[in-house]
Amino acid sequence: MATSQTASGYLKRTNKQFRIALIIGIAALVIGAIGVFRVLYFGNLGNLSTEVPWGLWVGLYEYFVLLEVGAVLSFVLLRYGAGIRELDRLGPIIMLTALAALAGALISIFHDLGQPFRVWRPILAPDFGSLLTWMIWLHLAYLVILVIELWAYRLGRKDIVKNMAYISVPAGAALVAVLGSFLSVAAARPLWNDLLLPVVYLISAFVVGTGLVLLQHLLFSPDRGSPVYHELARRLGRWFLSWIMIGAFTALTISLVMSYADVPATAAILEQMLTGEYAWTIWVFHVGLGILLPVILLFWQERIGDQVNRIRMLGAASALMVANFLMVPMNVVIPALAYRYDHVRDTLIRFEYFPHLVEWLVMVFVIGLMLVIFALGIRLVIQPFYRMAISPAAGAVHDADSPGDGGHQAPSPPNTDSKNDES
Repeated sequence: MATSQTASGYLKRTNKQFRIALIIGIAALVIGAIGVFRVLYFGNLGNLSTEVPWGLWVGLYEYFVLLEVGAVLSFVLLRYGAGIRELDRLGPIIMLTALAALAGALISIFHDLGQPFRVWRPILAPDFGSLLTWMIWLHLAYLVILVIELWAYRLGRKDIVKNMAYISVPAGAALVAVLGSFLSVAAARPLWNDLLLPVVYLISAFVVGTGLVLLQHLLFSPDRGSPVYHELARRLGRWFLSWIMIGAFTALTISLVMSYADVPATAAILEQMLTGEYAWTIWVFHVGLGILLPVILLFWQERIGDQVNRIRMLGAASALMVANFLMVPMNVVIPALAYRYDHVRDTLIRFEYFPHLVEWLVMVFVIGLMLVIFALGIRLVIQPFYRMAISPAAGAVHDADSPGDGGHQAPSPPNTDSKNDES
């Protein structure tokens, strides 16, 4: 009876999360639809008078790709690589978040295409010598993987979940590598033309992915308030801190190498990024709020004994990193395009860039769509997953890891005792 009551409390909490996500998502869709209409009907892409062809939408696309792949790769690494079995119950939330991010990535880049309704051509008549074709096919493959995995979670098929998790690792790594390669092969852009860019993107995916896994655990774990919840949060916080350090060291090393090489165009672009008009996007948002403050919070929470304040600090650190990580792809994409080369003599050509109102509206639409997908996923996948966990038949189903079980497993009941809940 206690199990039924505690699980019922978790289902009530997810009902509240469903309503909040759905209401905010629909409101954002309505507001953002104005920008989508202007793009699709009038062809108003914004900032057509500048020489910077890619901006907010491309940055959002890369950001959401790093989120979707990073969350899944980090989850698989922590669950199957580090053997953290307590993450099993968080699996469907991670996959649902990745699916929403994938939808956001595709809709963002769809609006930036010159002929968006020709996107079917690389599917029906692919040219596998083109990186763009590989990006489209890998996105489709990743979409199929996530849908199958969510379906398996809903049915309690742990064997399928595990197999798809292993398949998602090379698929996700390939997608991020192609994303980085798409920029690094551009010989005319010194900032992009770097063999290490795909590796940097892969490390970045693990950094933001680990932060997202931590944040999802803090917000959606069915074990909230229990000793397992607090211990897992602490372990994830240490993994998160380690990946931040690895990412910061990688970025610093590459920046020093690029500066030492003394390639005039590259040095000029780096100087423009670090001291130019929009240097505040790096120093304030990326370095300050996205790295230094989270690192301080992660170190500080290790020194305090109060569990509630520790959870708040971990939540603030992960939320700050995930939110401000948008500055990473933005500061990779835009500065390389905003650099005025010496051969450009026409002073009427503009190399400045700031997102147009239409671009902001489309971003609001994309976020709204992601929230609606997440809300529907809560109702269609997450809640059935936990209802099955507390059903009388759940106890009769064998663990998928035991021999001869065929891989069918209902998840163990969530431990969400209300007297321990710190919501």
